[in-house]
Amino acid sequence: MTGTNQNPLEMALAEGLLTPARAAEIAAAVEPVLPAGLALPPRVFWGDLKAPVYGDDPTELIRHRFLYKGGMGLVCGPTGIGKSAFVAQMMTHFAAGRALFGIEPGEHYQRNGMRIMLIQAENDEGDLAEMRDGIERGSSELTAEENALARRRIAVVTVNDKSSDDFADILDACLTEYGKVDGAYDLVIADPAFAYLGGDSNSQKDVSRFMRELMNPLVQRHKVGLFFVHHVNKPPSGVQKSVWTAGDFAYLGSGSAEWINPSRCALAFRSIGSHDVFEMIAAKRGKRLRWKDREGKPTCVRCVAHAPEEGMICWHAADAAEEAAARGGGGAQGGGHRPPVNEAVYDPRLAVIAVHKYPGLSGNQYRARIVGDVRCSDGTAKGLLEQAVAAGWLTCRQVNRCNRYEVTRSGLEEVGELVF
Repeated sequence: MTGTNQNPLEMALAEGLLTPARAAEIAAAVEPVLPAGLALPPRVFWGDLKAPVYGDDPTELIRHRFLYKGGMGLVCGPTGIGKSAFVAQMMTHFAAGRALFGIEPGEHYQRNGMRIMLIQAENDEGDLAEMRDGIERGSSELTAEENALARRRIAVVTVNDKSSDDFADILDACLTEYGKVDGAYDLVIADPAFAYLGGDSNSQKDVSRFMRELMNPLVQRHKVGLFFVHHVNKPPSGVQKSVWTAGDFAYLGSGSAEWINPSRCALAFRSIGSHDVFEMIAAKRGKRLRWKDREGKPTCVRCVAHAPEEGMICWHAADAAEEAAARGGGGAQGGGHRPPVNEAVYDPRLAVIAVHKYPGLSGNQYRARIVGDVRCSDGTAKGLLEQAVAAGWLTCRQVNRCNRYEVTRSGLEEVGELVF
């Protein structure tokens, strides 16, 4: 975004919006309000905003601005499924300017590759080397020259004793000092987020300060993109298991919603009943990736699988047979469609969560949301809304012959632990 550091009063005077006398009067009134040393942030008028230019934009890290320099993203998934291996594979491809599973570098980086810093806390040198070697053996689309290029362009920094402000300081120093030697970095991967927060992951105050006051200004100052590798909450039984199965990812990242709110994009992994095949969901800004399913329809979901070869730490795109087997042999489910589940497990709290997450919709729209989210029938969705109203968790009133729902205080208390 462009702006100006010119004094706002000087600008108003230059534009003829104020007389000198009025400007002096305003300056005298404002002077005591601003603490010493405080500078106003630059401003830009709405009409002066510059639209991005696609094609050779060095700020566009992932195509269609799914992620850009100065922005943050999340890679989320359950413990132990191979998130670190996935980001290692993504780094290898991006360093060489290559796409991975339809996640395409911006055109500038397709031609030039990326310089990437992995800052991590949990893997030792042996684990990291095994991932590197497994990716090089398993990614047949990469040439030997591209793998060699990635080896030179990806830097690994292990930090396992810093968090919060100290982590921000060390990341700042690494980007500054190593950047002088290696050249400016384009993308940072921080693995895992929990290692660096230095606070309560469920606390909005702690997470908001970390993400908004420490990380966001840092990545903007260094003009880098940042992906945090983050855990998801373990889905238990009952209604929570149903919500997780719905795939709308109220449980996207473990802890406060402030993990995802300031992030520009998110990728999440979800089990579909197999230890080796998973859904990869572009859970925020996913339409920007412009994925298509096997029928050519837009989707935000792809199936990926672990390499079948023993000892090879690598992912590949799941084929139709692998996907069908993982889903229980019910046939390939293009576009991330899920097989029906037992509607007896559905709970009216699902309707409360839908109304909480999508405020202001009509009754028909809520029913469609619930049907799409949890793969139930329209009648079941209608019943869930009616049961939630009967329980006092929702209110329902007719406006222009449409049902309008709102969550009550008791409804918020009932589902609070599920959505916050």
